[in-house]
Amino acid sequence: TNSKPALLSPSQKRANHIQSEQKRRANIRRGYEALCEAVPALREAIRQEEEAARAADEDGARSKRKRKGKCAAAAEEAIEKVGDGRAGPKSENVVLQKTIDHLHALLASRTALKERLANARSVLSPNHPALNTSMEHLDEKGVPMWEREWNGGTGWKDGEDDGDEE
Repeated sequence: TNSKPALLSPSQKRANHIQSEQKRRANIRRGYEALCEAVPALREAIRQEEEAARAADEDGARSKRKRKGKCAAAAEEAIEKVGDGRAGPKSENVVLQKTIDHLHALLASRTALKERLANARSVLSPNHPALNTSMEHLDEKGVPMWEREWNGGTGWKDGEDDGDEE
């Protein structure tokens, strides 16, 4: 006897495909919403859009952007600010471009801070106490915690139970 499982019917395959596609789109939507919350320029555009929508509601007018998601509305407003009145697919472009701009700004800030630190260290005498790193701040290779590559953890007593987590 053949004990192979029965194949899915075309309607079952279609239902599975639709469900998978809905999950994929929901994940993408959550990703864009997370970017909108993390990127200051997008957060500010969302705040301004919400204020404008509230003002329009107070006047009794229905804003057409009110029905859209916060991120899409903020992206649309950002498009209008750069003079391009098109909406739709361009909104994702604005979200991604503002995210890239934010990351570039963060990297530039990090580089400037590292340069300031190097300059500050260079003016201190070699035996200055500020240049001495406590052993508790060094990892097993002798690298200070602030010079390690971040791996998602705090780097500070990782793995130890501090009793504060829930």
